[in-house]
Amino acid sequence: MPDKAFAALRENLGHVLQACALMCVLAPDGVQGDAVVRAAVQHAQADPIVVSGIAPGTLPALLASLHDRLLPSVPRPRQAAQMQDAIEEALVRRSWPAVVVHDAHLLRNDALYYLYRLWDSFQEHEQRLPVILVGPEQLHAVLDRPALASLKSCVYIWHRLTDS
Repeated sequence: MPDKAFAALRENLGHVLQACALMCVLAPDGVQGDAVVRAAVQHAQADPIVVSGIAPGTLPALLASLHDRLLPSVPRPRQAAQMQDAIEEALVRRSWPAVVVHDAHLLRNDALYYLYRLWDSFQEHEQRLPVILVGPEQLHAVLDRPALASLKSCVYIWHRLTDS
C-alpha cells in the first residue's frame, strides 16, 4: 500500500479512535485489509482486540472469538449472557480498547447487531469503545439489510482501501 494511502487510513482511524466511533474499511480483492488495518491501529497505540467473522458468522461464534481474545486463560461460560458480561468487563479493564472485526461481511445480522449494541452500551461509559469493521465491498451491501439500519446509520467513517 502506498504511503499516502496508509497515511489517509491512519488519519481516518485516528478520528475514529478519538471519537470512539464505528468505522467500516472496505478492501478490494488483492488488498490485505486485515494486515493494513492492524498496522494502522497499532500505530495509533490503541489496544486492538482483533477477531474474524469466519463462517458461520453466528453470534455464538463471535462471542467465543471475543472471549478467547480477551480472556484466553478463562474457560468460556456456557450461557451467552454470562459470556457477554465477561467480554464487557474485560473491555472495561483495557486501557484503550478497539474492536477490529476482519471479514465482517461474513457475520450474520445478530452478530453484527451485537457489535452495534456493544459499541452503543459503551457510549455511556467514561471509557468508550471504537469498533472497526473490515471487509470487501460486499460489507456495504450487508449493512444495507433493514435489520442493520441502526448500525449503518452510526458508521462515522467509510474508508476504501485501494490496490494501487
